[in-house]
Amino acid sequence: MLNRDEYETDGNSGCAKLPARVILTGFRATGKSLVGALLADMIGYRFIDTDDELVAAVQSTIAAFVREHGWPAFREREKKLLARLASMNRVVIATGGGAVLHQREWRDLRKDSLVVWLQADARTIRQRLRTDPVSHSQRPPLTGGGSLDEVEAILAEREPCYRKGSDMAIDTADRSAGEIARMIKQYLTDTEKAKRTEHGR
Repeated sequence: MLNRDEYETDGNSGCAKLPARVILTGFRATGKSLVGALLADMIGYRFIDTDDELVAAVQSTIAAFVREHGWPAFREREKKLLARLASMNRVVIATGGGAVLHQREWRDLRKDSLVVWLQADARTIRQRLRTDPVSHSQRPPLTGGGSLDEVEAILAEREPCYRKGSDMAIDTADRSAGEIARMIKQYLTDTEKAKRTEHGR
């Protein structure tokens, strides 16, 4: 675990520090929740999963909420949650696959954050969804088709938003969650070392 005092300083020291937030974005089943929990433990941050927060708020599964109230109602709650998270510090946040569509709230959330896009091809995502026991209860279809049938179309639609709204991208298809978390941690460490060198000039 990284030492807090080494990376978090007051505003007068001139030393670099870790970003206030590390945000994980990407399509469902790309490993955001597992990677986020591992990374948070590695760097001493609190972990927040926006889907878990929303489930607790509505007191039902996402699928049940969407069936009863529709996607627009869910997206409105998601948007308000993102706005609240933008004021939090020292957190790793795993966001829902559609969170990046809230452009204004996403822009605010990105300030003083590192946003990591976890990628996977449609075939890999479909395979993961097939073997995920909570897929059907927690991940309702986004279109009139089934969750597996819609993957390629939704990926293509969202890719520009993921690309524009992220600072770095990692292909998760052949990597473990631990390996991905370590890659992000190393990126943070290297970035801070570079900043410290620049401040020391």
